[in-house]
Amino acid sequence: MNDVTVRAAKVGDAEAVLRLHVRSRTEYYRGFLPDDELDEQNRREVGDYERMILSPDRAVRCAEVGGELVGLVVVGTPYHPDPDPGVGSELYQIHVDPRYFRRGVGTALHAAAVDVWRGSVRAARLWVWEFNERAQHFYLRLGWEHDGHCRPDDPRIGDYRMLGYRLVI
Repeated sequence: MNDVTVRAAKVGDAEAVLRLHVRSRTEYYRGFLPDDELDEQNRREVGDYERMILSPDRAVRCAEVGGELVGLVVVGTPYHPDPDPGVGSELYQIHVDPRYFRRGVGTALHAAAVDVWRGSVRAARLWVWEFNERAQHFYLRLGWEHDGHCRPDDPRIGDYRMLGYRLVI
């Protein structure tokens, strides 16, 4: 998709980012979380997204198609001490509006994350739910390697864990 543009997020994007985040996460959690729990988790505040966009520890990029916000990526300081001391940053999330799956938006956002890391980070980390096979295939295609680690705080959805992936920059 040639008409995807990626730019730094602005505070004024917070409400659109929140709506996009909820649409995207609802798509991949549906069937793995009960609907009432998913609805509860999707109750979020615009202020949380404003703070994320303004945080000096985060880089937030938005993807647009025709002026509409259709994706976002967030990278920053790892939340947990990483099992690999070479990891200097974490890819917290890439979210794409489900209407734009498989149209190059995620790939453009990933490239923007790599641009943020280039020259300052040797390796990056991300955590993916075991059930999220679409994300696993996406990241493997882009050079990430599953390294056998699970997220240190070991969150679970049923029997599913968060698997560790590592990318050398």
